[in-house]
Amino acid sequence: MIRSQALRYIELMRAIAKRKSGFTLVEIMIVVSIIGLLAVIAIPSFQKARRKAQIVRVANDLRVFSDAFQEYAMYRGKYPPDTHNILPAGMDDYIRVDQWDADALGGHYNWEGPSWGEGGAYPYAGIALFDATAAVEVFTSLDELIDDGDLAKGHFRLTANGRYTYIIEE
Repeated sequence: MIRSQALRYIELMRAIAKRKSGFTLVEIMIVVSIIGLLAVIAIPSFQKARRKAQIVRVANDLRVFSDAFQEYAMYRGKYPPDTHNILPAGMDDYIRVDQWDADALGGHYNWEGPSWGEGGAYPYAGIALFDATAAVEVFTSLDELIDDGDLAKGHFRLTANGRYTYIIEE
């Protein structure tokens, strides 16, 4: 008798298992909507973290490049001449060319030597972010990280030629 009850119980469990072998449409829709909500919450956070990482990378690049140009000037007595969108001659001893080619904000770095703009128009040595495609808010955040948060003054600023430039020396 106990054995027959056990067999009936096993058969009943098998029947229940056959009916419940898959997920219902409602259960699947609930899981999909939960995943969607998590994505809606997470994606802006990931984008913000990515943008912050790009800003920190550019700030670090500018500091490294600034130190490299200052070291060049210390050994040679002057900064390298202005070059347009290429690493100045002799700077490959201080900066890797692949580091110089592109910045994390969608443009590239450009050396603006003190000889550029002779006649007093732009008498500074600096590193410009050329063709960067980021919004002004990104450059303001970069300025807050590097300098004073004001793009009109300080070491990092929007110069008269319309470029965001890290001024090494004026």
